[in-house]
Formats: sequence, C-alpha cells, structure tokens
Amino acid sequence: MIKAGITLQLEPIHNDTIEKYRCRVVEMGRDGIYIDYPIHTKTGKTVFLIDGTQLKASFIYNEQTVLMFETEVLNRKIAKIPMIHIHYPGEEELVKIQRRQFVRVDANADISLFFNDRYHPTVTEDISAGGCAVLVKKGMEIERGSRITMTIVLAMQTGECHYLEIEGSIVRVWDKNKKTIASIQFLNLTETQRQLIMRFCFERQLELRKKGLLE
Repeated sequence: MIKAGITLQLEPIHNDTIEKYRCRVVEMGRDGIYIDYPIHTKTGKTVFLIDGTQLKASFIYNEQTVLMFETEVLNRKIAKIPMIHIHYPGEEELVKIQRRQFVRVDANADISLFFNDRYHPTVTEDISAGGCAVLVKKGMEIERGSRITMTIVLAMQTGECHYLEIEGSIVRVWDKNKKTIASIQFLNLTETQRQLIMRFCFERQLELRKKGLLE
C-alpha cells in the first residue's frame, strides 16, 4: 500500500501543541521507510527530527481512504538526498479512516454533563471528533434538542489525561440493550480539541485491532 513517492503527513505524538509536517517516501527498506526531511505545513521550514521522536503518520490511499500508523525516528541515511529512517509497522497495523468523515470508535471515557443547573457524571459509549454517545443514568432527565456543556476526560496511551470543556447539543435519545443512550453533537470545537479527540480515537482503534476486536 505504501511505496516510494507517496506523501506522508506526520504529527508528533507527545507535543503540547498540534503540529503537522509533510514529507515524501524516498525508499522502502526491509526494516522501515526512508523519507526526505519534513516540511512544517504552517511555516514552510524544514523540520529536524531527533532519533526516538514518536509520530503519527498518515497518507491517502486510492483517493478515498486515509491510512494511519504510529512510527518512530530510527536514524539517518546519507545519500544523494538526505533521508530520515522511520519505523514502518506493516500493513496489518494500518488504520483506515474514510476521508471527510470522523471515525467513531467504541470507548468508555469519563464524561460529566452540565444541564438543569447540575453536573451529571457518566461514561461514553462511543466517540468521534463530531460527537459522542453517552449512557443516560437514572435521574438524568435529558431531552432531544437540549444544549449542554460537558467535560470529557481523554486518557491517552502515553499516560497523559486531557480534560476537554465542550459545548454540545442532544440530537437523539433512545434505548439500546436495556440501556438509555443519548447522542451528542459537539459544537464550537477548537482545532486543538478536535485533534486530541482524533488522536484518542486513533489510539483506541489500534488498541481494539491488537485485541482482535476491529478488522
């Protein structure tokens, strides 16, 4: 699926700020991929990545699907074009995301909804960068069309915890397997919030795939 000439988008995993770089795959190796030096998408400047830097990489496949994988800078290679050697986990570790759509994954993240002048702690059933479904607990009188605020706790694989304060709208309330579920649409997300949720969903996809729960 991945080959020389393909453009990769790279995002550092451990940065406090959201940064994106672009690079090109120059060579395929037995133990990884060789890329040219990345360019920062905002500044247009060359980015120098140190060995051990962990990244999320993505590329477009067949003009319809974005394929993503986690990688790490291994070393450098001196050739006609200066190259960086990065890890490639193989096709079985690629995660597919349809373009122009937010991937929704099953995840039980802690969330607190604020409405009717009260906080209502509960958990999500699933989540995407566009919204989430939450478990409606006893005593939570919630109605379709209600505007709420919420705090979602995103526990990352790195051990970081991000607390996101988000506005939302209840778009549906229904029963599922003897539980009451409410679907919430996120409103007025910042780009940083959106990127953090997408990163959380990506990590969750990898986790489910490793457990054999996701194709």
